[in-house]
Amino acid sequence: MAKLAINLLQPELLPKRQLITLSRVVALWCLLLVLMLLLIVYSQVTVDNLSRDYRQASEKQVEQQQLLDSLQQQVSQNRANPELIERLDTLKVVLANKKALHQQLTDQSQTQAAGYSAAMTELASLHHKHVSLEQVIMNKGQLTFSGLAKRPDAVPQWLAGFESSTFLSGKHFTHFSLSENKQGLTNFVVSSAANNAEKGPN
Repeated sequence: MAKLAINLLQPELLPKRQLITLSRVVALWCLLLVLMLLLIVYSQVTVDNLSRDYRQASEKQVEQQQLLDSLQQQVSQNRANPELIERLDTLKVVLANKKALHQQLTDQSQTQAAGYSAAMTELASLHHKHVSLEQVIMNKGQLTFSGLAKRPDAVPQWLAGFESSTFLSGKHFTHFSLSENKQGLTNFVVSSAANNAEKGPN
């Protein structure tokens, strides 16, 4: 078949394609605009979510603070009456005293039966509300008292009452010690000398 047309335009004579054209620049700017819009939308959504979380956290903090204030008010209203506390402490001292006396009555290794009943009867009648006996020892005429006192001056006041006692009157207490424990109570030990000349009843 015979050629009817001859291409005289050689490849090296064809115009080179340009990398930067108006259409490409417009397309690039449109793409950047879309990306910027997406970034703005994402940032706005993130800010809205953070703002909502902050509001919720603030509201929860306010509720917890109100609950704390309410609980503190209830605790302050539930404080015990000082007068009732004083009466309770007195009852504790009395019960401790009776318990100590009962232990001494049932402990035959440290006490003598002769004269013990009379001594315990007089000690019970000379009870001081701020003094709690923990141990009473009678050994060959020597008496030793040890226990707790709510106030240091309560021990001398309690001992002063022995002058009206038949069994305890005239005893000379040669050993007297006071010390404060961790609970703020006073530990005391009082001992009399054996074979003291006893005075008659007052």
